[in-house]
Amino acid sequence: MESGNSQFFVGIDIGGTKIQVVIADRHGAIHGEARKKHKGAVDFEWVVGRSVAAVDAALDKAKLGRKEISALGIGAPSPILPDGTAVHAPNLGWQNVPLVATFAQELGWPTYAANDCDAGTFGEHRFGAGQAAQTVVGLFMGTGIGGGLVRNGEILAGDNYQGAEFGHTKVQVGGQRCGCGARGCLEAYASKLGIASFVAHQVNCEGRETMLTELCDGDYRSLRSSALAKAYRATDAVAVAAIDQAADYLGIGVANAITLLAPSVIVLGGGVIEALGSLLLNRVVSAAEQASWPPGSFADTSIRLAKLGDHAVALGAAAWAIQRGQF
Repeated sequence: MESGNSQFFVGIDIGGTKIQVVIADRHGAIHGEARKKHKGAVDFEWVVGRSVAAVDAALDKAKLGRKEISALGIGAPSPILPDGTAVHAPNLGWQNVPLVATFAQELGWPTYAANDCDAGTFGEHRFGAGQAAQTVVGLFMGTGIGGGLVRNGEILAGDNYQGAEFGHTKVQVGGQRCGCGARGCLEAYASKLGIASFVAHQVNCEGRETMLTELCDGDYRSLRSSALAKAYRATDAVAVAAIDQAADYLGIGVANAITLLAPSVIVLGGGVIEALGSLLLNRVVSAAEQASWPPGSFADTSIRLAKLGDHAVALGAAAWAIQRGQF
């Protein structure tokens, strides 16, 4: 396997609907990037081919060849075993696929992989809002609620490599049904789908009107973060109620992380935070302060907005490859 002598690295973010690739150096500077869309739940080999095409497109933009790449990192929406197997990616229809081995064979580089939210948290630890912190928790508020945990420069995912599922910690006994099938999960209240559920109930059951109906043509599950931000800034009553409730519940999730782990930094990211973070941060922090214990742990934890935006997972995957490969 040829890894080249240069210090450029590829990071791939394999999401539920898109593949994003960055070419980065060891300092996190991006020299080229590419994005490819897909429709989810597609054949594994097709995703690999689509990803390789995106890698080549990013290399072209960076004016680099494959021989100039030192290693590859992949962030995927699945637990990742030490042998590089992606255990279960429901949005992609994957079950026990040889993720690392397949990409290593296709591209010929040393290849490493991590869960996407772990990679995003690691990216913020290395290049973003969590730099120099001993313990970093990442909470990503998007379609669902993703989480990651980094301590002393290592991703902690538990003995079965499926830990740090902060979105499925319980915040309400017998509460709303979550997409995982359980009730009362943080994700059921603080995610974009949780917000959509609240809006739909207000419109369909309470008879309230909102500009969100027009912004999503009545399909509330398809609401984009940008539409939520537009309605919130316009002080649309339903949007404000929905998003403020989500922020309050996210604050409870933050408090639970503080009470359990007492981390140095909690980084808040994801599409909803990118669109509304500066407007929501104080409310999240206030809710976290009220719910966390002991007070000293809250005082010692810095709650920050993510800095890497849509590049967090891909950059984190590249950084994970740098660390794992000791480049």
